[in-house]
Amino acid sequence: MALGSVSVSSQDNGNGDFTSAENQFLFIGLAGKNAGTVQYIDQTTDLDEVLGVNASKLKTTIQKARQNAGTNWTAIAMPVGTAGEWQTSFDSAMANNLVCEAVVVTDPVTTQEELDAMNVAVVNAENQYGRYLHWFAVTSVMDASTTWADFIASFDELQDGVAAPSLSLIPEVFSGWLGTYCGRLCHEDQSIADSPMRVVSGAIVGLSTLPVDKDGITFNMSHAKALNDARGTVPQVYADYDGIYCSDGMTLAPEASDFAVIENCRVVNVCKREVRILGIKKIADRGLNNTPTSVAAHEAYFMRPLINRSKSSFVGKNTVPGDVKPPQDGDVAITWKSRTNVEVGLLIRPYNSPKAIAATVALELSNEV
Repeated sequence: MALGSVSVSSQDNGNGDFTSAENQFLFIGLAGKNAGTVQYIDQTTDLDEVLGVNASKLKTTIQKARQNAGTNWTAIAMPVGTAGEWQTSFDSAMANNLVCEAVVVTDPVTTQEELDAMNVAVVNAENQYGRYLHWFAVTSVMDASTTWADFIASFDELQDGVAAPSLSLIPEVFSGWLGTYCGRLCHEDQSIADSPMRVVSGAIVGLSTLPVDKDGITFNMSHAKALNDARGTVPQVYADYDGIYCSDGMTLAPEASDFAVIENCRVVNVCKREVRILGIKKIADRGLNNTPTSVAAHEAYFMRPLINRSKSSFVGKNTVPGDVKPPQDGDVAITWKSRTNVEVGLLIRPYNSPKAIAATVALELSNEV
């Protein structure tokens, strides 16, 4: 006769929360203090204490970023002692698992070779660590000794021919524009699926007058269009409407790319991060197999990031849509390439977003009885 026994075990179904990298940026650049260290920064941090009392591009960028971000904004700073030396800090950040959505190098780039090196760094982070990042580079700041025509021509030449969807090159129209833009992207009232152009997010903070060039010409919409056409993100204004706003968030993606604007990069990257974790949990799990029941169950399993990102919220009578549309049947497809090699495909459906609005006003002059 057998002895009675009871055994209880637990099972991890992968339904817990994901580590969130969204809205936390890593800033790297020359500063007067703490070179080679990691500094965690929020709205209360004394920047003179952690980055030095002297002015620096890194400190200015972070000051502008937190002015334009929300109450709960946080960031990571890695000061360096030599301008342009970001590689060692970035390698250290990756090796030490610093969680961030994007990398911002605050020292200006002047050559395409520097842009190429940054693009390689993003690709290597994905290949080596499975981390999906966006990278922000910046030009030298426009100053009163230059004309807008020369500044635009220099920017156009610098970006021309570069194909890097995960890289944005920001024309520093005024000192701190890079930080202003990054802060706007990280505001908690704005979704990662929103364009920085979104006017309802409010005007940019800390600037009420656009800069002038050496001829006294104020930055205007013709200059903004020329830089935007060259894949730059710039400040812009609307005639007879108070405030200074932001243009579309451009990347250095090639022509006709799906990833020419920052919001498309961000929603895809967050889904890639979460699907990767779900995939790791299924390695060598025979529960994922090519039977119809298993395929259907795991299509639902891998659909989780799309479902989470599609949830809408409500403010009074107004609906705030999720980052993406709710998934449909067929938006997740599982294909077995061999007995041990499976491929999962996901389709993300972003919402439409009006960036050019044309209104027509007509008269009704019929002779009503």
